[in-house]
Amino acid sequence: MLITYLLCLIAGGVLIALALDGEGDLSGDGSGGNLTILFNTPFWSFGLFGFGFSGLLLTLLAPAGSWLPSSLIALAMGVVMGWVAAYLLRLMARREADSLVRSEDLIGLEGLVTLDLSSQERGFVELQARGSLIRRPAHSVSGAIAKGTAVVVVASDGHTLSVEPM
Repeated sequence: MLITYLLCLIAGGVLIALALDGEGDLSGDGSGGNLTILFNTPFWSFGLFGFGFSGLLLTLLAPAGSWLPSSLIALAMGVVMGWVAAYLLRLMARREADSLVRSEDLIGLEGLVTLDLSSQERGFVELQARGSLIRRPAHSVSGAIAKGTAVVVVASDGHTLSVEPM
């Protein structure tokens, strides 16, 4: 049984390594029902790896004469690891990446005044949002604010931000 565990561990590891290298297909598209999870690559890749790894550990570390055979525990671990990996990859495939910065995303963020502003005159504020440096026109809600002052965005009216000093 030790050779079976080793072969499954190696086969699962190779499948996972190929998928992580971009040569395989470890992505589930999220379509289909719950039973389709049994017919995709992540289930079998992680299932084989989990079966081989847990079986190998149980064979090497479990005391002789254990009341439950290590092959049953290894099989259960393989099925559970395969199902969990396939399910999590399916959930991640359904999520959409969204790096668009909307005006309402800026409320509450800290920024730096790059052009003097007041409640009557617009200036400019630079701030970081979703990994991007953004420069937007702004006006103060509490009087004049000099260049270089740290501010916080309290509101957004279209493209213009309302800020107050920190």
